[in-house]
Formats: sequence, C-alpha cells, structure tokens
Amino acid sequence: MDTFFSFLFGTREGVGILFVVGILVIGLVAFILEKRTSKMYVDRGPSDDDDWDL
Repeated sequence: MDTFFSFLFGTREGVGILFVVGILVIGLVAFILEKRTSKMYVDRGPSDDDDWDL
C-alpha cells in the first residue's frame, strides 16, 4: 500500500493520474446534478405575454 501512495503522490505520472481522475469525477457529478436540476425546473419556453423590449 505504501508503494501505491508513493507512486500517486511522489511521481509526476501519479499526480497526473490524480488530476485526470479528479476532473472525471467532477464532470460526472456536474452531469448528474445538471440532470436532476433540469428535471426539477422544467423549461417552459419563452413567454409570449411580454410585449416590451429594449
């Protein structure tokens, strides 16, 4: 187990692996949360009853 942690935190390749895995985990969490949010707040499209514009 000590060699595994020394590889991950002690070598350039190990730190690269940690970085890539971290980016993938954050992307997966963001994707899941975006799906949950889109189910909670349904897009109703543009409202047509506003007649003002800038």
